[in-house]
Amino acid sequence: MASANQIDWRAVFASKLFKRIIMIVLLAPIALAIVWYGGRLFSALIAFASIMLIFEWTRIVERTEFSTAFYVLSFTAIFSIFLAAGGFYELAYGGALLGGAVSAVSEKLKGRSSQWPLIGVLYLIIPCIAFVWIRNGPAAGRSLSLLLLIAVWATDIGAYIFGKLIGGPRMAPSISPGKTWAGTFGGILTSMTGCAMFALFASDNWPVWILALIGISLSIATVVGDFAESALKRYFGIKDSGGYIPGHGGLLDRLDGMLFATVALALVLYVYSFHVTG
Repeated sequence: MASANQIDWRAVFASKLFKRIIMIVLLAPIALAIVWYGGRLFSALIAFASIMLIFEWTRIVERTEFSTAFYVLSFTAIFSIFLAAGGFYELAYGGALLGGAVSAVSEKLKGRSSQWPLIGVLYLIIPCIAFVWIRNGPAAGRSLSLLLLIAVWATDIGAYIFGKLIGGPRMAPSISPGKTWAGTFGGILTSMTGCAMFALFASDNWPVWILALIGISLSIATVVGDFAESALKRYFGIKDSGGYIPGHGGLLDRLDGMLFATVALALVLYVYSFHVTG
């Protein structure tokens, strides 16, 4: 038994925080390298991630894993991302919505709730297509993709640090008891700072204030995504979407904010034509 002045290393190594740090150290460089390289490897990663997200989604909303909705949505995701990787973005979005409609009709004919497959398309597949477009479509796709990762990761890290150091009132205890106002604003501040600093080191000649504003916007979208998934799990009475990522739960638990932030960045690029030469 460890004394009061000794560190219980077994407890440290077994802790959720330690496992989370180890997985970040292992997975983050791989993710950055694939985003940097782009091409088919990047599209393959997004396709694989979409299948895992759909797998967790069907587990949550249907209480089963290999349902008809899983197979239909999985085929839809692969086909749509294949189209997006080839530059056929409009067809990719249309194919995704068509697949969601087919899955919804199938569920309806079986007497099940029919809205969840279509929601799954909007929640999971559309952001995956949007990420492929962000990486491959705009001239500065690589930098924009890295900016997206910086904003989301900085939000998560800042929220954790500020939430632990300051604590204080909870934002919505009935939905996500662990999220505090201090952590949320800390995450937004960290994202804004990280994105502004990215403007100083990137070679795309972006104004610092524009990337700072984008950092704030993407951070807010990340927080909304976190709450959306927390509300979903609360509704279905599930703690984690999965358990195969030590310290993190499932892939949806890790990418909930990324999904919303990806759509937010894609909308900014599309609506305001925020294209730069890279």
